Amino acid sequence: MKKTAFAAKSLIALIAAGMISCAQGDNKETVADSAAQANATETAATTLNIRYVDIDSVMATYTLSKELDEQGRKLMLDYQRMENQKTNEIQNLAAQIEQKQKSNGYLSQESFDADVNNVNRKQSEAANILRAHQEKIQKQIAEFNRQLGDSIQNFIKEYNATRNYDAILYRASGLYFNPALDITGEIIEGLNARYTPKADK
Repeated sequence: MKKTAFAAKSLIALIAAGMISCAQGDNKETVADSAAQANATETAATTLNIRYVDIDSVMATYTLSKELDEQGRKLMLDYQRMENQKTNEIQNLAAQIEQKQKSNGYLSQESFDADVNNVNRKQSEAANILRAHQEKIQKQIAEFNRQLGDSIQNFIKEYNATRNYDAILYRASGLYFNPALDITGEIIEGLNARYTPKADK
């Protein structure tokens, strides 16, 4: 009986020791895997060749960007002039009605109603014209943005073809970049050298 009990205790001890050994083995494998992944990540980070561009500086100094910005401002000024013109026309018509009413110029309610309806119609027409003009401007601005974005993106692809950077990022996409990685000046210089201003075409 004692031998059986001793054998059972020994067997339990061996099983427990085996389980601990297996668990330690699993932990060692997990630690080894984690270490390998960390080393791989660290190696990738140290070998990754990255540069960045300050897009705000590009927009402020790239000739095409300045030209398109000026065109956008002209479109908005034209719209404001049109809006002011339409507003003045409506206000003048309304003032004429008021003046005519004060001087008892209306001989009938029908005549007054006709003038009021005319002002309302003119106001509705003006609103439709201005809305259509706004939509036209929005489409033109969207086209300007597409044109500018394509120009910058195409140049950066050409630029990187001879430099083989792993990534070129916008400055705004990160919290911190080493200033030594800044290629904004090169990009601006290259963009302006490649672009022919409209005035010279």
